[in-house]
Amino acid sequence: MSGTRTERAGRARAVARAAVLMLALGVAGCASMRGAFAPSPVGMPSGRDGWLVYTAGDLRFEAPAAWRSSGDPRHVSLEAPDGSGRLEVREVEERFATNAACLGAAEDTLRRNAEQLQRARLHPTTVAGRRGVVLEADQGDSGHGWAWGICDGTVQYRLFLSGSTPLPKEVLEAYRALLASARIGGEA
Repeated sequence: MSGTRTERAGRARAVARAAVLMLALGVAGCASMRGAFAPSPVGMPSGRDGWLVYTAGDLRFEAPAAWRSSGDPRHVSLEAPDGSGRLEVREVEERFATNAACLGAAEDTLRRNAEQLQRARLHPTTVAGRRGVVLEADQGDSGHGWAWGICDGTVQYRLFLSGSTPLPKEVLEAYRALLASARIGGEA
């Protein structure tokens, strides 16, 4: 990532602001107390140089090996070394009566605060072969992000990826890899 120290610090602040906003939306959530003391997630080799496979619950996905990881077995948080990007993936603790109820709750979570963001777009999507909802939005001129809520029956997963704007190449690569590699169960 190029740029002066001041530019890099500005990008890191923009990503942090976007992450805080999405956390407030309940998209990235907090680790449970039992997870607070768990070791950081360890990525497994993906077969591609520079990429690791992480698991949150039963959801497996690829992410850049250089990104710092934290979390627990149900929640993975990754941050680019220069702070220009952040990825959060978690399995929601709450279980829903049906897949439809799960999807409704995911949409409600994203829709509830979408108006607080700029240029917010909420629409149906498919991730990891499962139906879901995605919110894409800007945080002023300093950040851009995506938040997904997907359901595997009664289990909901929330994914969040943000980056400073203009989006660095590494964040766009993480976006593409996340969507291409995400799988529930089995191998990523």
